[in-house]
Amino acid sequence: MWGPVGETRSERPGRGLLFAVADGLGAYGGGDVASCLAIAELLARTSQPGEPGGRPAGVLRNAYSAANQRVFDAALSGQGTRKMQTTLTTLLLSPGEVHVAHVGDCRAYRLRGDTLELLTTDHTQVMEMLRLKLITPEQAADHPARNALTRSLGADLIVRADIGREALIDGDVYLLCSDGLWSKVDANEIAAALRDGVRSACEQLVELAVQRGGEDNSSALALRVHAAGRPPEAASGWKRFFRS
Repeated sequence: MWGPVGETRSERPGRGLLFAVADGLGAYGGGDVASCLAIAELLARTSQPGEPGGRPAGVLRNAYSAANQRVFDAALSGQGTRKMQTTLTTLLLSPGEVHVAHVGDCRAYRLRGDTLELLTTDHTQVMEMLRLKLITPEQAADHPARNALTRSLGADLIVRADIGREALIDGDVYLLCSDGLWSKVDANEIAAALRDGVRSACEQLVELAVQRGGEDNSSALALRVHAAGRPPEAASGWKRFFRS
């Protein structure tokens, strides 16, 4: 991680392996406080086996809601600054599957074989304009609104997190990173660094981002799956009504 306004974390909560990157917004100040609060609340809400929400997707949704509330309330009580906010992108790995939760413009990438895939969608004005075909990808690269967020933790009383599920297989490589990193390196460079090994990938990519300007905080977390396992079999028929 490069710079003070960001937080990366990996833990083994009660529901699997948890990896997260949070990047506090610098415009309003207090981003370092907001990112630390969000990570702390995420860990607290995912570490208990009996946490309400049941399945991983529900647990993550509840955790994001609680993290948003904590940042919002802390700003009002003067813990940080009045409008402090943060992004948060999370991977929750369990046997045979990975759940991705996301708010903001940090990103989650997966390298599977030779194919690098972006698993998240940036919550920015530029991405919304791209979706509506108001601008081209070429225009988006240098658009003045490319860093303007449409969603973040702490901005409003309620936040909607993107929650998705992907199959997990042996050999998968994942990268979580902030916009200060992915805005300075391209997909080919990310894939090449991850192929060289996760131990060196973060250092290589952060150093490259810094060499190219480093105007923003650059945070990165990489991991490789060695034993994916199998997801639990779904209950069928009348048995599904009696699952614990």
